[in-house]
Formats: sequence, structure tokens, C-alpha cells
Amino acid sequence: MIDFIASVKNVVEEEGKTIQDLFNDKIISENTFYKYKHRYPSLNTLVKIANYLKVSIDYLFSLTTENNYLFYNINNQVFYDNLVSMIENKKISQRQFCNDLNYAKDNINRWKNGTTPSMQTLLEISKYFNCLIDDLLQN
Repeated sequence: MIDFIASVKNVVEEEGKTIQDLFNDKIISENTFYKYKHRYPSLNTLVKIANYLKVSIDYLFSLTTENNYLFYNINNQVFYDNLVSMIENKKISQRQFCNDLNYAKDNINRWKNGTTPSMQTLLEISKYFNCLIDDLLQN
């Protein structure tokens, strides 16, 4: 598991801000922030932090050294369309994709119907396809 708190602290310093700025500007509460020592934030919270710091999610998680930030506007249809496209490009079935990652086939239907994937899921999918998280979330 990536140390999310350490990653955010590093980026905050690079941006000339402090962790306290996140709390003061009501991006996230201090109590909530420190809960992420043992788990990942929701995608919605992560997007708020990334947009506030003007960094890509991939950069925030140290998955890339380049900050290719574009404003995030979470659109589950874009995620679903990108996922389906990646599955098709890999020339596998949705069933095979789910089997490979040990996901229930219903997950794809839930994502199609607007359920937001967890950050852990996004990390697993990006690793599976050897792509950036932004490749899953952006047009």
C-alpha cells in the first residue's frame, strides 16, 4: 500500500503549501486525513485534493515523475468507456478481465451504472493494463 499521507505531504511541500492549508481551506478535515494512514481515500476526496494541489492523481501517488495535471471532473461514464476500450484493446472478454483481477462480473455493471471505483481498484486496474490512473479517468 502506498503511504498516501507521505505522498500528500511531499506534494504539498512542492506546491509551497502546508498540510494545515488542506484543513484550513476545508479540502479535508484533519481527522479524516489521518485516517488515510491505513486506507485510501475515496476517489471523490482524492479528486478534491488533486484539484486543490493542481497535481495528477498519478503524480500524487508517485506513479509518475511528471505532473500532467488536468482538472478532474469525475465522470463514471468516462471511466466505464475507458475500461471497456482497454479490455477490448487487450482482446479479452469482460469475464476474463474480472477473473484475472478476482472481481465479480457485477462490478462492471455497477461501474456502467455510475458506481465510483475505489482507489485500490483503480490502482489494480492501472497495474493490470500497465497504464496511468489518468488513462482510466480522463477523456
